[in-house]
Amino acid sequence: MEAIKQIKIGITVIGVIILLASLGLMRYENWDFFTALYVTIITITTVGYGDYVPQTIKGKLITVGYIIFGAGAMAYTFGSIAGFFIEGRFKEIIYLKKMKSRLKKMEDHYIICGFGKIGKVVAKKFEDANVPYVVIDSDQSIMESPLEQYPHLSYVIGDASSDEILIKAGAHKAKGLITAVNSDADNAFITISAKEINPNIYIVAKADKDSSVDKLIKAGADRAVPPYDIGGLRIAELSLKPEILDFVSTLMDASQDMEIGRYEVSPNSKVVGHSLYECKIRQTTGTTILAIKKIKEDGSDDIIINPESDVILKEHDILYVFGTKEQLRKLKEILL
Repeated sequence: MEAIKQIKIGITVIGVIILLASLGLMRYENWDFFTALYVTIITITTVGYGDYVPQTIKGKLITVGYIIFGAGAMAYTFGSIAGFFIEGRFKEIIYLKKMKSRLKKMEDHYIICGFGKIGKVVAKKFEDANVPYVVIDSDQSIMESPLEQYPHLSYVIGDASSDEILIKAGAHKAKGLITAVNSDADNAFITISAKEINPNIYIVAKADKDSSVDKLIKAGADRAVPPYDIGGLRIAELSLKPEILDFVSTLMDASQDMEIGRYEVSPNSKVVGHSLYECKIRQTTGTTILAIKKIKEDGSDDIIINPESDVILKEHDILYVFGTKEQLRKLKEILL
């Protein structure tokens, strides 16, 4: 950090000036080292008791030069120290130390590769949902300014395709990774690297080109998202169905606690083999089941929208539900 570097340089220069002045006074004033050091220190601090005064011409010249250069070095150093605190650098260093400690303990978190427009939107969503996340970006300057907007931001500076950087961000312990750098080729390489480190990590990759979607999936991404296509569809939907989308947005924004969740029925769950009516999921958890995905024997799936109460739940069925975080937590316990 530039401020720390300036302070270190200032302290070093002051130390060298004090040492050289002390050696000069020892030689020309015949003082011992402690006395010479004592005089130089009280001189540079402007205390000046006057109990020891240079008597020789050379000693006086050394003192004059020492005062001029020493005062300049002191002004530079203390100016750097003042700027360090005034500009908030001290606060930033404390934050970085806490962040490093947080990174070591972090697990089941998400990694965002690239802190551009898309990366910032994802980070803001994670902030609002109180989801732990780490950002990887190669540009240090981009990461310094958003600390006020993203109070839970943890970041690693470096190339996201590097195994060392991914491990530093906790890819081996992470739950998911979003790669949203500028190049589809880089997104593919990051995907491959992350999957090698953690085969179970869930990866969502940005695809600038439609032709890159299949390539990113083949590289190991679980989902490949073309942001321009999705943005265009969103604009079209807002134009064609503004009332419906406004209603959904209002419903989700009415309470920051409301979420749509996706949960799999565990083979050991007590709901296996029972109908929705018998399970009484709505009554016990308060969640609303939007859809159920059932896996057929041939590997294909069948999605039941707004399922009836007589639908039988089987192991590995996927439930898409709507509710508060607490309601979803209760449902997850039942399905385990």
